[in-house]
Amino acid sequence: MNDVYAERRSRWTPAPRPDWVRRVNEEGSGIDIKAVVPLDENALLNAAKTNAGLEDFGDDSWHEPFARLVKSLDEEAELNLLGRLMTRAELLILLEARLQIEDTIKRYPEILDEEIKAPFFVVGQGRSGTTFMQNVLAQPPDNGTTMTWEVMYPCPPPTPDIYWTDPRIARSNGLTGMLNRVVPELAPMYEYSGDRSTEITQLHCLTFVSPNWFPLFAGQAQSYTDYAHRLDLVPVYEYQKRVLKLLQWKNPRRNWVLKSPVAVLHMLHILKVHPDARFVWMHRDPVKSLSSAVGLAGTLFWSRSDKPFLGNSMDMFTNADVSATMLNAPIAWLEQGVMAREQLCNVQFKDFVRDPVAAVAGIYRYFGAEFTSADEESIRVYLRDNPRSARPAYHYPEGSRDQIAKERKAYARYQEYFGVASEV
Repeated sequence: MNDVYAERRSRWTPAPRPDWVRRVNEEGSGIDIKAVVPLDENALLNAAKTNAGLEDFGDDSWHEPFARLVKSLDEEAELNLLGRLMTRAELLILLEARLQIEDTIKRYPEILDEEIKAPFFVVGQGRSGTTFMQNVLAQPPDNGTTMTWEVMYPCPPPTPDIYWTDPRIARSNGLTGMLNRVVPELAPMYEYSGDRSTEITQLHCLTFVSPNWFPLFAGQAQSYTDYAHRLDLVPVYEYQKRVLKLLQWKNPRRNWVLKSPVAVLHMLHILKVHPDARFVWMHRDPVKSLSSAVGLAGTLFWSRSDKPFLGNSMDMFTNADVSATMLNAPIAWLEQGVMAREQLCNVQFKDFVRDPVAAVAGIYRYFGAEFTSADEESIRVYLRDNPRSARPAYHYPEGSRDQIAKERKAYARYQEYFGVASEV
């Protein structure tokens, strides 16, 4: 690994753990935690089938990725006791959800007649304002996004009458809240709770092909990550579409607003599944975004392991050379005409933060859609009720001048092409 990127990671230091977390993990050091909390393929499958009272997971494409993931987590991730407990719980939730999805579609095949039309995909480097854009763009009455609780517990399909009070919200808050209690410093960096939006990489976990979500929220599974990055992602987006149909069956969302930083690399795959997709690319100083991403990744790794930054599973977000390759790839697609420019709306982070309403109105104009007074009012109400100042500030080291200069060189092509200003 390039020394300058290793240095950025090595300079990151975790916050002291809460006393209760430290004590639990210390107790775990005296027992055989692999035997007590097994991450074993057959044990997990049998437990999920018993819990759900179901047997059919649908087509078998998920099975090999699942087996590789579990083996990698068990043998490589160096999870502590709490890490294994959280990871096992989350794997069971995914298995049970997949069983329930397939059972529901089998009983109600008309779900597959639902249409997913011209979805918005918010893309961009991690920590570039993609979540803020997802939340704001999802506010107009005809729009909707994926909420954490409905991705964790999609069945029975949600209904509009109790969408914001469904008991599954409290259930999901219990699990997501545990992560926030294990690493309280996560809150200023990333809003993770059942009643908040989530990105499609969490939904992709239902296929067990999500090489960016699993390392962050399950454990640093290096061999799985290497394997999953080589897979064809079109089937993953096809299954995503299948689940979106289920979620909108009884709770219609005319315009889906979906978000994933890594989808910058997936746009051509997405277009095979959603030819009418509308991409909104958030642009922010990549050096600033990178330094923030290192802190987020380290914090999530620390929530489950005493050895953060094992291997290079998150190089896409923490190594400037790798992330620059990701950001540069669409430039070639645009210049070669492989991807139509009219399907990609570029938004500068600083412009969006300065006037979110104007930015969204501009997105609507770009795609030839009407931005109504009701759309504007819904966004203003959201901004009033969710001021960014209400969240605690997150301060992260931006690095030495030499480090920034080397990273700036890696990102030169991207910044020049899209006119992205430097902030540091």
